[in-house]
Amino acid sequence: MYFISNKCGHEYRIAVRNGGVGNNRYCTGNRPEQVIYIKGRQETLAIMEVVILSEMWPETVIETDVLIIGGGIAGCLAAIRARELGVDVTLVEKGNTRRSGSAATGIDHCWAYIPPIHGPEYTVEDMVEDHTRNAGGFIYQDLVHTIASNSYQRILDLERFGVPMRDENGAFRLVKKIHREPSFVHFAGRDMKVKLTNEARKRAVRILNRVMVTDLLVRDGEIIGCMGVNTRQPEVFLFKAKSIVITTGSVFRLYRNPTGMSFNTGFPPSETGDGHAMAFRSGVELVNMEFTTTQTGPKNFQRCGRGSYVPGVLRNALGRPLGDTQTDMTVGTGNEGIHGSMAVGAIQKALESNLAFFQEVKEGRGPIYMDCTANTPAQIDYIRWALHNEGNTLFLRYLEQEGIDLGKHPIEFTVYEPKLSAGNSGIHVNTRCETNIPGLYAAGDAIGGVKRSVLPGALTLGWIAGEQAAERSRTRKHMVKDLAIEKEVLERKELIRELTGRKSGATWQEAQLALQNIMDHYSGLIRSETLLQAGLDHISRLRQRMLREIYVKNPHDIYRTLEIFNLADIGEGIMWAALTRKESRFVPGYHFRADYPQQDDVNWRKFLAVKRDGPKIIVTSIAL
Repeated sequence: MYFISNKCGHEYRIAVRNGGVGNNRYCTGNRPEQVIYIKGRQETLAIMEVVILSEMWPETVIETDVLIIGGGIAGCLAAIRARELGVDVTLVEKGNTRRSGSAATGIDHCWAYIPPIHGPEYTVEDMVEDHTRNAGGFIYQDLVHTIASNSYQRILDLERFGVPMRDENGAFRLVKKIHREPSFVHFAGRDMKVKLTNEARKRAVRILNRVMVTDLLVRDGEIIGCMGVNTRQPEVFLFKAKSIVITTGSVFRLYRNPTGMSFNTGFPPSETGDGHAMAFRSGVELVNMEFTTTQTGPKNFQRCGRGSYVPGVLRNALGRPLGDTQTDMTVGTGNEGIHGSMAVGAIQKALESNLAFFQEVKEGRGPIYMDCTANTPAQIDYIRWALHNEGNTLFLRYLEQEGIDLGKHPIEFTVYEPKLSAGNSGIHVNTRCETNIPGLYAAGDAIGGVKRSVLPGALTLGWIAGEQAAERSRTRKHMVKDLAIEKEVLERKELIRELTGRKSGATWQEAQLALQNIMDHYSGLIRSETLLQAGLDHISRLRQRMLREIYVKNPHDIYRTLEIFNLADIGEGIMWAALTRKESRFVPGYHFRADYPQQDDVNWRKFLAVKRDGPKIIVTSIAL
């Protein structure tokens, strides 16, 4: 179905009847029996019958030079940088930029290369080598180099914006984790998003909160804008943009979490891969989609922030530490070790390995506990400080209410549901943050190919994406006058009309559970060709049933429903990539094919990129 707005502002549904050639006339009346003739983008369309579209949402059109989709850390940095370069910037956020994204309620760590501390003995190239080894070689080294090279300057920017990055003595608190030198800066990032929002507003960035962008608009192979919906009231947004930056974060809620409570997730449940999905539908390449990952953390009360328990130790039910432990597990008392830094300690290697968890439980030594009982009161206070700044305030309150003392009681840990890891699986970009569609950029957790890009990736690539998008917008003009007749807009409006027009049916919650069941059973920790093919069939049928049966009661239901459609698209991309990769790699938790249980470096040591081309999905390989 297609739509057109007449001069009176009425919305009509128009259906193709036959192949007659029209006169490019627009209807000015409002009677259903009127016939109009419309000329399409590339060819003259058929005679169309007009039917009034009842109760269509009002439409708001916004023109901007640079549009940022997603108001997390990467989005805020992109907006700040683009605005500093003097272009008009609009930032659109599904929630509220003050508390959105993975750092919504806080973040306490950021890996970085700090020249005054790490150089010259430990170089950027050394850090890239360490990062590559940790990722098993599956990483874009040029992107890691870009992140590492720019990370210190972005930390200085955060300090400029009022984020306390050092301790009271002016030293960086450094933790050793995946690099051979301590490189993870612990800092007081509880209100980072509030401060970044304030900085964006100071620069007159136009911020639209509670708006979910649903579709990218591409004309003649270039980005021209996008469409969105208000999540609180009936309203459609059409954005004309010369450049667009996607910073919508990672993908959660695709698999069912162990507690069965859909929003009890270790990461923000609002991050449903909206950017991944709309880019995928527009023909953008997504990489590493088959590599779903898992996270460890407190059982039942799911919260991320495992790196905040320094120097806690994971132990099995017999009291033995898991796996290999680091030797330096003590909290420093001053600026020792590395000049200008305070040696906080090191992360236990087993904390980063789900294999250790599975092995202990399999061999009868579960459950697994985070044990901080041997720590000093000062160390416990430091862990509480870190958890607070990581956004785990409610978790700390829960421990207090239950009488659980970190210094006296071990906390049971577990492995959470699969997810798409931040920076590892997502939109394919180069070091300029460009996608394969001119004018479309991506940054932060929405990109793929950089395991553990996380905060430094959001800071550095967000900054670069904003810079590149601003520079491009200076040389471009808006390509169309009326976005309302773009194919994607018409189809999305038709879906909204159908959803709001039903009196009863299935809910988005039921659709979410059905999709999670499909992903768990057919593309979970165990995969095979037959399972994945069955899963693809199930997703196809689920999508059709959702189109026929879901009904909504308000704008909130609409955007939740659109999230499930996005998750279904991403699930399909995961299955196609997993079906193509005929090997097992990074087991357990990433990609295990029961019919190809061995790792095959000869044939499969390479990235896979999935891309939609009309109704087809194409999977190609990219050399490491």
